[in-house]
Amino acid sequence: MIAVLSLSPLHAQEAPQVPLLTIGDALRSTLAKNPDLLNSADTLAVTRFSESSVRSAFLPQFTPFLSSGRDPATHERIDAYGFSAAQQFSFGPLLSASGSVTRDPTVSPSSPYSSAYSLTLTQPLLRGLDPAVTREPLREARRATQGQERALESTRRRAVLAVYTAYLGLARAEQALSIARDRLQRAHQLTEFSRARFTSGSVSRLDVLRAEQQESSTDVLVNDQSNAVEDARDILRRTAGLPRDMKFVILPPEELPAGEPPLEEAAAGVMDRRPEALEAHDQVVDSEYAVRIAKSQQLPSLSAVLGYAFGNTGSSFGDAATPKNPLFTFNLRTDYNLNATALYAARRSAEVQLLTRRRNLGILEDDLVREVNRAYRRLAALQKNLTIATDNLRVAELQLQVAQLRFEKGLSDNFNVIDAENLLNFARLLELDSRFSILLARLDCLFASGSLSADAFRGQP
Repeated sequence: MIAVLSLSPLHAQEAPQVPLLTIGDALRSTLAKNPDLLNSADTLAVTRFSESSVRSAFLPQFTPFLSSGRDPATHERIDAYGFSAAQQFSFGPLLSASGSVTRDPTVSPSSPYSSAYSLTLTQPLLRGLDPAVTREPLREARRATQGQERALESTRRRAVLAVYTAYLGLARAEQALSIARDRLQRAHQLTEFSRARFTSGSVSRLDVLRAEQQESSTDVLVNDQSNAVEDARDILRRTAGLPRDMKFVILPPEELPAGEPPLEEAAAGVMDRRPEALEAHDQVVDSEYAVRIAKSQQLPSLSAVLGYAFGNTGSSFGDAATPKNPLFTFNLRTDYNLNATALYAARRSAEVQLLTRRRNLGILEDDLVREVNRAYRRLAALQKNLTIATDNLRVAELQLQVAQLRFEKGLSDNFNVIDAENLLNFARLLELDSRFSILLARLDCLFASGSLSADAFRGQP
């Protein structure tokens, strides 16, 4: 379990004036303001607009028209108005209609109005008979939207990983700075004590130089850690979409709001939970449709056309619009390009792409299962490392106490103290890294198994 880390003395003093940024605050800010997420959401919005545009092609189309002019010789006014309409059904047939009424006194002064109407139904019988051919533009538009929705969800999950990494990275840097400052304080005390012992003649000049060198190197380490804290703070601001100069303090989380599933369950259902796997599976389906359509396109074009038309003339609009002399027609229309090389190449390309995507889907499944196993192995190793690091830290603290006591009593020089200080510093950093790494490793297990949900993390304090 990851313990809540205490704030450094510097941040403890700033706390009353500087607001606290919890991991929940940082996560909610990331989901609302992260530029990568915003860009992905904008792309999804554009894709949805494109889908609505394609969908509109399968709605009834109606276009009215009106024209007016004068005959150059008689200067009589000539008017024409009417409409054209069409309905493309998703299962294949095309229904089209048109109608127009023309007023032209120069043709017949007694019957200046004339009309013409037609209604045509076209049904493919060979090429395009498969409803998938007609529906393909709509299906592709839906798939583009679905793919972008999955891309957005994947970006959201990675954003959760990124904000946790940035937040815990800052917490780790602050704790490392606190460790370095504690070490600097002890190094300064050792230098002062060594100088006093040298003045009294109980240690050599070498002990003083060794202590001064230890203090100087630790001072450099504090400077480096201070810079690392500011770098980590900038990374968190960038990830969470915060203002570049925003001041805040943090409190590292004690636990994750969701636990990782057992390894067997995580590996078994990864293909159903990872957006990348779902998209790869649907890309195989896309290729199957591409092969199906390419085979249909290789067939000769043969369409049945059923038509109904009538026209009339009269002295008024009403007389001309009355149906008269209707004509029913039925015919077959066909064409075939004797050079079918392009159509054959398109079908073979679609079949090869289908085989490629099926193979890549199998490889992706193996890779995702490997990723899950790797994440769980890393978590198990880190948990063992934490146990070792905790025991090692306890031994290093005891070793430093013994070395300091021996030096204070004049039983040894300060070399053992400095060596114990170095070992303690290494042990504290190892224990610190292990605790933070376990939390990130658990998060990585959730991500690798596809169980990471941004909504489950959004509500935490």
